[in-house]
Amino acid sequence: MRRWAAVLGPLAVACLLTACSSAAGSSSASAGPFASQAGQVVTDLAAGNFTAVEAKFDPTMMKAAQAVPVQKAWAACQDVLGTYRSHGAPTYTQKGQYDLEQVPVTWANGPGMFTITFNPDGTIAGLHCGPSPS
Repeated sequence: MRRWAAVLGPLAVACLLTACSSAAGSSSASAGPFASQAGQVVTDLAAGNFTAVEAKFDPTMMKAAQAVPVQKAWAACQDVLGTYRSHGAPTYTQKGQYDLEQVPVTWANGPGMFTITFNPDGTIAGLHCGPSPS
């Protein structure tokens, strides 16, 4: 558990508490409004297009990326989960005003999940990588 805690800190580059809180939200197995954008974020990360991902950040995420660059967070994720292999279709959850797109990812060491939190305007308010929930 300590190993995950050490990695997930920098990987949760910034995640607004209101977006990631345990507040009630609605879930859907269907694609959400930002599903294609979420898939593109993971594609861009895997391709090393970190600037393209950062261009979608809201001001809070831009500040967080200055403290923990996206490239560094991606490298830390791969250090623990293994090399990126592929990703699947996102699932959608809404928490308050935020849309959370959860993208399943296959890593060399097993399955994982990227959760990308979108503001209503489509900018990214949070980015989190971790193992798949058990």
